[in-house]
Amino acid sequence: MPPPRIQEAIEEICAATAAQGSRLWIDAEQQVFQSAIDNWTIDLMRQFNRRGHVVVFNTIQAYLKSSAENVSRHLKLAQAEGWTLGIKLVRGAYIAHDYRSRIHDNKAATDSNYNHIVQSLLTRQFPTGASASPHMFPDVCLFVATHNAESVRKAYSLARYRMHNKLPTIPVELGQLQGMADEVSCELLAQKFASDVTAGQSRGQSAEPGVFKCLAWGSLEECLHFLLRRAIENQSAMERTRHTAVALRKEAWRRIAW
Repeated sequence: MPPPRIQEAIEEICAATAAQGSRLWIDAEQQVFQSAIDNWTIDLMRQFNRRGHVVVFNTIQAYLKSSAENVSRHLKLAQAEGWTLGIKLVRGAYIAHDYRSRIHDNKAATDSNYNHIVQSLLTRQFPTGASASPHMFPDVCLFVATHNAESVRKAYSLARYRMHNKLPTIPVELGQLQGMADEVSCELLAQKFASDVTAGQSRGQSAEPGVFKCLAWGSLEECLHFLLRRAIENQSAMERTRHTAVALRKEAWRRIAW
């Protein structure tokens, strides 16, 4: 547990967040800190994620070999104790600092694990294969946070299919950083808008998964460390530059035609 003064401060923030109907994402860190962060965040979810409302989300890094087991641990605690679990799923950002043996051997394995966790949650199953009655599966909200177009489209398509066919699933939202994978975000929003129009649904009543962009807010000094970290983490995104440029040109022409 953190020092009492810090604990009081974060609980005050959580209470204010709940009062205004917002949500709080607790970020992931290096493995040397993560176990303590997980336990602290679980305590906050026990306190604030009640009666189907999600205030606090914990971040799970799918590049860790233990991530599927960690998600299942969170699910079992939520199931046994009756609170709602909030999970933000990311790939991971500390490959240069964490124990390499604890990280999946290659990107393909990480991608497969990420998609497996998403599919398991959307179909109300434990990622480790542990059995659970559909009626006993806990309340869960999932935030799919990734710039990987394939993972985003798979998650959106599966969630949409299950929602429209009235199959058991969980609430899901998808988000990327502003300025990254914008063509994917625009594609999903276009599908969502078209589906809502067809169904005659207004804003706030949509049955489609939510789509969000994450924007750093504050002065340059306040945001500098965040932006530098994002730039370092996403150096590999430069490989997608040509594909992104083509996709954005298509989006521009689509808007002009519309």
